[in-house]
Amino acid sequence: MTPLLKPPTLPCDPTLCDPTLPRVLGTGSRTVLADGRDVRVVQLNNAATTPPFERTVAEVADFLGSYGALHRGAGPRARSTVEAVERAIGRIERFLGQPGGNGLLFTANTSAAINVLARLLPLTADDVVLTSEIEHTSNNLPWRYNTPARVLDVRADDAGALDEAHLEALLAEHAGRVRLLAVTGASNLTGHCPDLAGLAARCHAAGALLFVDAAQLAPHRRIDMAAAGVDALACSAHKIYAPFGLGVLSLPRAVLDRAPADPGGGSIDMVSDTGAVVWSPPAERHQTGTWNATGIVALGASCATILDTGWEAIEAHERALVRHAAAALDAVDGVRLTVPATAYLVDDRIGTFPFTVDGLHHALVAAALEHEHGIEVRAGTICNHRLVRRWAGIDDAGQARVEAAIAVGDRLAGYGIVRASLACHCGAEDVERLVEALTDLAVHGPRLRYRPVPAHETYEPA
Repeated sequence: MTPLLKPPTLPCDPTLCDPTLPRVLGTGSRTVLADGRDVRVVQLNNAATTPPFERTVAEVADFLGSYGALHRGAGPRARSTVEAVERAIGRIERFLGQPGGNGLLFTANTSAAINVLARLLPLTADDVVLTSEIEHTSNNLPWRYNTPARVLDVRADDAGALDEAHLEALLAEHAGRVRLLAVTGASNLTGHCPDLAGLAARCHAAGALLFVDAAQLAPHRRIDMAAAGVDALACSAHKIYAPFGLGVLSLPRAVLDRAPADPGGGSIDMVSDTGAVVWSPPAERHQTGTWNATGIVALGASCATILDTGWEAIEAHERALVRHAAAALDAVDGVRLTVPATAYLVDDRIGTFPFTVDGLHHALVAAALEHEHGIEVRAGTICNHRLVRRWAGIDDAGQARVEAAIAVGDRLAGYGIVRASLACHCGAEDVERLVEALTDLAVHGPRLRYRPVPAHETYEPA
């Protein structure tokens, strides 16, 4: 049975809260393990979801006590709501360093934002869109399924870094036809952060736009779209210490001067009896229906918290922790980092560490870390099947067998890795807890009996 999560003794554990860093809600959360021990939960699945800042929760609570109709409303509550949302939008724009010629659209998440962008760009079958082998599925499939363009992948090396020579070759081979490079700002699998300013210069010289999937970049590195030359960008609130349910898309306003991809309430100013439509202004017509005002306010609060704290403090803390974690994990016998530890010491990488434990299924490792040690991680292909397949050494015949097994419901038949991912609220103690747990697993294996749950791609105590 899954151990129950207990309320934290304090919202933010004072032994872990660096006073120079933002206070994060729930760092003192505790759980009861299968053997009865009461331990603090070690949160190392931050690349999937970060816990919220305490300040964000407080600002949302204040907003919920007074909000009203967001648009076309009358009265003090409606006016207060409009002011709060506009203030939050300004905070988000400053956080992104958004160019003056860009506008913001709000969606459900980064995946939805990229799909909207793909449908808004006027791409044709003669156009080429470049992605890469290190992209999250969300920055690959939308271009293949929502545009008629030809989609090509820039190669990556085994450590998940872009092959820039191959990018140059593709730009030259398809000169005049490349309309967009869609690339991650920071890999959710390997932590690699490409040089966005350099990529932007290459794209613009080739007559193409640069789109950045910043879902992983936004919580860990300062973003300045205007300075770097980034044309369009997407990110998600739930990875920037705010609640679920909000995606952000920054894109050139010129792209918005067309019919919306998802028309509906709020997208028009008038419909005649003949069906003729007078669209709302370009900056408004794509925001159909009632906006997620609470989500916008929450993300604005998180963005302001980071900016007020200062990127210098956050980046210095995280870079030091990444170096410590790389060295510590690399020293555990029986644990293999699939990205060499030296890459984290030499390259610009955020703290996402993919690894395997000799002789143990990746999902079993994740289950043992949870039930026996109170540690949260992620297991699987982490939405990057091609690079994980390369690490696993799966040939075409093996890939066919895996796909056949998954097709009939055995999700555990897939290859995969375990990923531990850091955030600003993590500390050296979290890394040491993980190292201790992995050392025990590598030597003794799981100490509980587990049964496979293929439908959920996991194991649970038998």
